[in-house]
Amino acid sequence: MEERERKNIFEVISVDIDWEMNYENLVFGCKAKVKVRVGNKIKLSYATSKDGQIHAFDLALRNALYEFYPEVQRIKLVDYKVEMTDREKGTASYVRVKINVEYDSKTLQVESIGADLVAATIEALSTAYQTAIYNIISESQTILV
Repeated sequence: MEERERKNIFEVISVDIDWEMNYENLVFGCKAKVKVRVGNKIKLSYATSKDGQIHAFDLALRNALYEFYPEVQRIKLVDYKVEMTDREKGTASYVRVKINVEYDSKTLQVESIGADLVAATIEALSTAYQTAIYNIISESQTILV
């Protein structure tokens, strides 16, 4: 896939993710709150999921972006991998997150490295959506300023 210089079409301002695991009742759930800036507008979105923190974040981010970029519906996560960068450090190791998304029969791979698995994944997913949406808009020759 041809790489384009990516313009920041949105900015993730803040993310708040809560999760609960109740071992007595075997209840697991996550709530995500995402605040994004698109141009001079700020959108706050919430989502819940029983499928984990990353899924709750993904749903909340997609919900926030849809109003401005309905193209986000054309983007699909197809691969998600995590590996340690320094096995000697064990759980203190940084992690490398690799995400592949598909849109319009194209595949885009994004990597992020960080000390926290969830934070690195949020960075990778945000960058993947940022790049994919920009590419979709650019290819349709409708670039928003």
